[in-house]
Amino acid sequence: MLRIALICLSLLFCHVGSAESAGGQTESAVDWLNAHGGDAPFMLLGEKHGTREIPRFVADFLRAQPEDQALTLGLEYPCSEQSAFERFLDSDGGAAARAALRASSYWQVTNDQHDGRRSEDMLDLLEAVRQIRASGRDIAVLAYDLAPGTKHDHHSRDKMMAESLRAARQERPDRRLLVLTGNVHAMKARPSYAPPEMQQPMASYLADLKPLAVNIEANSGEFWGCRGSCGPVAAGNSGATHRVEQGGPYDLRLVLPEFSVARLLGG
Repeated sequence: MLRIALICLSLLFCHVGSAESAGGQTESAVDWLNAHGGDAPFMLLGEKHGTREIPRFVADFLRAQPEDQALTLGLEYPCSEQSAFERFLDSDGGAAARAALRASSYWQVTNDQHDGRRSEDMLDLLEAVRQIRASGRDIAVLAYDLAPGTKHDHHSRDKMMAESLRAARQERPDRRLLVLTGNVHAMKARPSYAPPEMQQPMASYLADLKPLAVNIEANSGEFWGCRGSCGPVAAGNSGATHRVEQGGPYDLRLVLPEFSVARLLGG
């Protein structure tokens, strides 16, 4: 099994030096991303954890890919969940299968003081992948987080996650690798405005593989974030549009109409 790294920060950063897309938000987010990055063999989708909309968007984006394109969806979950994911993808998706999917200790949270990845919305994304696979398409899931109990800090996490994704890309270069990851870890370089404690981003270790880095934002609403304690955080990008970045930490900025807090487990 591949070695994995955990994305541990959910920071918000502004961008500079961007060129506005002519299409803006007149195109759907899926259509826009397909137009500007649809042929990228390796894509990093930088997210704010704990939304309803991003898992739905990823599911729609997967459905919109060519039927003959083999896909791997990287998800920020412990590698110890890989076997459970594979069993679920091969199941009928019923209540018993879903209960088995979330039976491990990772999913057993008793309150909402977690970063938002444990949600019904992310389970729905896995169900969408299962349905795509059941239709006959070649799609897999890769859990690329560290196994519980692995010694690490937030610096080593990014490097180890990069090693895991590099291995996946090199082992199966024929598969398109789409990775859902925290927005900080999708940065191609550590920006000048980063706080001193910020790690070298995961994407920076993968520069030679030329992943397309996408930052997913929203014009309104809230996502679930942890800054000391965990709770709703305002999206705060009113009036923003999709755009191609020039010289920043991302290649593309994708703007959804709004975020809403995920249906958290343990909440």
